[in-house]
Amino acid sequence: MAEKFLVRTEESASTWEIERDDEGIRVRREGQHAWTRVELQRVGDSQLYLLMLEHRPVEIYLERRRGGARATIGRHAFDFNVERWRPQAAKLAAQQAQTGLRRITAPMTGSIVEVRCKAGDRVAQGDVLLVIESMKMNNELRSPAAGVVEQVAVSGGQRVNAGDLLVALHLG
Repeated sequence: MAEKFLVRTEESASTWEIERDDEGIRVRREGQHAWTRVELQRVGDSQLYLLMLEHRPVEIYLERRRGGARATIGRHAFDFNVERWRPQAAKLAAQQAQTGLRRITAPMTGSIVEVRCKAGDRVAQGDVLLVIESMKMNNELRSPAAGVVEQVAVSGGQRVNAGDLLVALHLG
């Protein structure tokens, strides 16, 4: 049985299915009929990987980042994140793609230490929006893209659960 994952970039979100069988791993974009055989091999201890697509090699440089990764293929770089597919996550991603609104949610249970933005602020990709403390560690939550803060749903000292809305960001 295939597992589903939601893959998000700044421009889009798509659902992918991954299935393991006797011959290895195969993937397909949801809605497509054809499966593609894949194999991913790390090159030494580097961040360079060799992706075999139907026995054709593609070199990918993968750089992990908070909440996702950056894949560089040749001269092209793609920022993305991957999460297990859930019906509400897929629906939310489709809404965000249409409206240009990005909901930033708590990645963990914790307490808000500091809020560094307010509604109406223009932020750049990577700007710190707030700091959340969890397990005695402060974690900076950064803007995934440039945009305007539409809503800040938390305040300093507030306790939050994983998945709670923190900031709504209008992209662009």
